[in-house]
Amino acid sequence: MDVKFFRKAKKVNRAVEITDTEAVIPAVKDSPEIRVPLPNRRAKTLQEREAVVRERYAAVETLEVQIENERKKLLDLVKAYRMIGSGAAEVVVQNLKIKGLMEQRSALARPEVWIEEIKGLTLVDIFESKRDIRKIGSKVYQVKRRLEPLASLYIDLGAAAAAAAVAAEEADAAEAEKVMAAEAAATAAATAKAIKASAVPVAPTAAQKAATGAIIGQKRTIKVKNPTGAAP
Repeated sequence: MDVKFFRKAKKVNRAVEITDTEAVIPAVKDSPEIRVPLPNRRAKTLQEREAVVRERYAAVETLEVQIENERKKLLDLVKAYRMIGSGAAEVVVQNLKIKGLMEQRSALARPEVWIEEIKGLTLVDIFESKRDIRKIGSKVYQVKRRLEPLASLYIDLGAAAAAAAVAAEEADAAEAEKVMAAEAAATAAATAKAIKASAVPVAPTAAQKAATGAIIGQKRTIKVKNPTGAAP
């Protein structure tokens, strides 16, 4: 549901009807009824929020241990470089690896970071001076952080239902594929068995042997007559 939805409602001059799960524009003579699903969300309980925060803090602790181990490796590489005079590339690669881990830790510990301008700030606010009350001539920005993002405070029931439906469809498709594979395997086994049975040689009977011997034992002489007047 966006601006276009309300523009359509205004165009057809119809009031939007709101149900528990949908927003509806009633049908008119030339336009059909339009139904749009509403964002169905609910606030997380305190226990659910605590579980998410604990999970994130556990990931942060794991990253901190990993960063400490990588720092020890970096110190060993730096010592080896100072003693030998080579291996600068390994030091740079290890430093970049630690930097990436620290960025991941920062993103987990402070999921939302933004900057806001502070208006009306004076030198008294910065230096805590009682005499100089002049205002700062330039803009001052403050970095603000939020430890719990707003997206983690709610559960989208519509998305959860859609995900469950997709998972059910995938499970049904996988089950159908298994059934088709089993049927194909059974058909292939039956076909192979039939081919094998048809390829087995059958021992000839006594009558067949006698007839074959009689045919082989016969002698036939074919005489070709020369046409009249032909050269010998």
